Amino acid sequence: MLCVGDDPASKIYSANIERAGGGAGIAVEVVGLPADAGTALVARTLAGLADDLRVHAIIVQQPLPGGVSPSVVDGIPPAKDVDCAAAASLGLLARGAEAFAPCTPLAVIEALAAAAVPIEGAHVVIVGRSAVVGRPLALLLLRKCERGNATVTVCHTGTPDLTRHTLAADILVAAMGRPEAIRGSMVREGAVVVDVGVNRVDDPAAERGFRVVGDVAFDEMLGRAAVVTPVPGGVGALTTAILLRNTVRAAEARARQA
Repeated sequence: MLCVGDDPASKIYSANIERAGGGAGIAVEVVGLPADAGTALVARTLAGLADDLRVHAIIVQQPLPGGVSPSVVDGIPPAKDVDCAAAASLGLLARGAEAFAPCTPLAVIEALAAAAVPIEGAHVVIVGRSAVVGRPLALLLLRKCERGNATVTVCHTGTPDLTRHTLAADILVAAMGRPEAIRGSMVREGAVVVDVGVNRVDDPAAERGFRVVGDVAFDEMLGRAAVVTPVPGGVGALTTAILLRNTVRAAEARARQA
């Protein structure tokens, strides 16, 4: 796992992966680089991990610092790209070919399935268009299958009258990275709300001086939404489990080729 800089949400996610990997018997190595590492150093580091036969899976924590080109993740080979970050992997996903699905979008779908929420035929509104969550989730939901076949609307910072779109959602996915930005008044009664956000906000009353919240005002959804996922402990926990599952599958595939 490659971490560039010190993004708070990335630190939380990295710690969760290390802890979960250790519990599952999977060795997790965190390779840290400073925020000013630059694209060339990050690319060289990724190339070394790609060539290392001991490494079965590579993930790069997002977001990357401003001085690092997002395209640097294209150096991850598809066989090790367990979070579907590189252009080649995303291309396979868009074409519907066999590839690792992005872990967080897949966690959203698994969470809906676990709650027996029908996806097929539903109107899903995704707030957030990142290459990590919003766009790949839309691709997964558009697939012609039982856990897809949805009508998908993707909203973003350029969307006028966001509330008009969120109120129309059967399933609302919040993935914009803004603490508690989705309020109760933005969700129709009986809708399903999936919170992908992981935000650290200052809280002097908390033991660590901060608390972790999602993109959804959770308390305002109680009694209004039919289902709402919590933060922490919701999609994030599923994302980690799916990442470990993909890692095991990558290792198995390498073993079959040996």
